[in-house]
Amino acid sequence: MAAACVRPTDPTAPRHAFTVDVEDWYQSCIDFDAPISDRVVRNTNRILEMLSRTNVRGTFFVQGMVAEALPRVVEALVREGHEVQSHGYSHRPLNRMSRAALRDELERAKKTVEDAAGMSVTAFRAQDFSVLKSNLWALETIAEVGFEIDSSIFPMQSPRYGIGGWTLAPHHVILNGGARLLEVPVAIWARGPLRVPVAGGGYFRVLPEPVLERAIRSIDAAGRPAVIYCHPYEFAPQELAGYANLPWKLRVSQGLGRSRFEARMTRFLRSAPFGPLRDVLDAWSVR
Repeated sequence: MAAACVRPTDPTAPRHAFTVDVEDWYQSCIDFDAPISDRVVRNTNRILEMLSRTNVRGTFFVQGMVAEALPRVVEALVREGHEVQSHGYSHRPLNRMSRAALRDELERAKKTVEDAAGMSVTAFRAQDFSVLKSNLWALETIAEVGFEIDSSIFPMQSPRYGIGGWTLAPHHVILNGGARLLEVPVAIWARGPLRVPVAGGGYFRVLPEPVLERAIRSIDAAGRPAVIYCHPYEFAPQELAGYANLPWKLRVSQGLGRSRFEARMTRFLRSAPFGPLRDVLDAWSVR
């Protein structure tokens, strides 16, 4: 069921959402059991400095292990007026979990971030967009543990994740028993039958800036907010140099565009009105 997206009339309201998935690159990509490192503090601080320069507030989906190991990171986000939400507890994909394991993961995810933030957490984004056709039942557990908003589904099929044909606009998913969960997909540019990923990650690092700008304008014209995302480690171009044994495909995919990413993101945040997810949904009167 589609939610009603009413185009904002307030020219000062944020129209598009800037979101960050707060995780430690090595722990999330290489070794799920590795300890969270202080790299997260340094890299998140770079994002906070950029947002201060551009006068933008954002939404930070924080991994529970990060909140547990480095609560000062979460405290800094709250202190500077950013929205804090959940990005799972570990970085293990949800589609590899049983129902019991998923419930434990989500309960720990919610509690650890709430404890660090000192406030309720109501929105969730799955690690690696790991809500797929095969585990759509996960949305039921996400709602059952107390989340009201989900941003876990990548609304196009990619080699690693996504659901082809998924609704692009924010919409309510009706779950078993009649419960509702507001699903807020990340930005996809619809070009006729084609869907072009423009939301973040490697797509945002390598696509030409004019393409990204045109995509955001097109999404706005189609009557929906654009939700973009990034990670703290993308602001650290030298971080991969310390890992000599990385597979070359991973080194290329993770390293492309990092050296110019901060400057590119700074220009982008100044080109359109961005803000935290909660304010963007309010501006578009999404109910």
